[in-house]
Amino acid sequence: MSKTKILIGFIVLFCMLFTAFEISGSETLSIVSRALIVPNITVLYFIRYRPKLCCFAMFLVLFSLAELISVTDLIPYVSKNLPYAVFYYTCNGLYVLAYLCLVFDIVKSLNLKRVVKNFFVHLLVLGFLNGYLLYVLFNIINPYLVNIGERIIELLYTIAILLVLSASLINFLYKDTRKSLLLFLGSLCIVFSEVIQIAYLYISKKDLLDVFYTTLLVLAFFLFYRQATILGEDESSVLSGKEVF
Repeated sequence: MSKTKILIGFIVLFCMLFTAFEISGSETLSIVSRALIVPNITVLYFIRYRPKLCCFAMFLVLFSLAELISVTDLIPYVSKNLPYAVFYYTCNGLYVLAYLCLVFDIVKSLNLKRVVKNFFVHLLVLGFLNGYLLYVLFNIINPYLVNIGERIIELLYTIAILLVLSASLINFLYKDTRKSLLLFLGSLCIVFSEVIQIAYLYISKKDLLDVFYTTLLVLAFFLFYRQATILGEDESSVLSGKEVF
């Protein structure tokens, strides 16, 4: 059996274990199972395609590292000797850096002058929409934040995921290819998963919300993985059958 099939089997297994542990109320085991899903997707990507260390690869590595570090807090010895703030700032800082790497990976392939010229109205609308979403989401979590450091990191985190969504949308409108469509859909899943996570953490701790959050997160990384395996930008347009630019 090939390494890729084994890794795919592990990914499916961890998804199933997470769902089972979450439903049964085994919180610790469900957290560990979920934390191992994205790192396995990352290993699968590197083993199967052996890419150079690019921004997308850094996105996967940083996100996986944050997932793995987050579960070390569950180890009694580690949690006793390291304050929670260390895990909070380290993990969230890595998530922010990961999303910024993804944004840069998207933006670097765009002709920014042409984007501004052709999508000025889109950028304006996205700016207002992102500002509104940032205001709403931050107002939900702000009462639960205890200091200025947490407010800054949560603000940066929210800005980062909104930038991913905006960049991927403009990228899709600009290129109009299957690769850019998968990237946009993955970004959409990321944003929805983060909104559901906010609802789970700050509004209602229902197991179903956590399952939805994880399902969307896994779907997002599957779409990111799939688009990364499509080489080149010489595809036909998804919408019109022709290249837009």
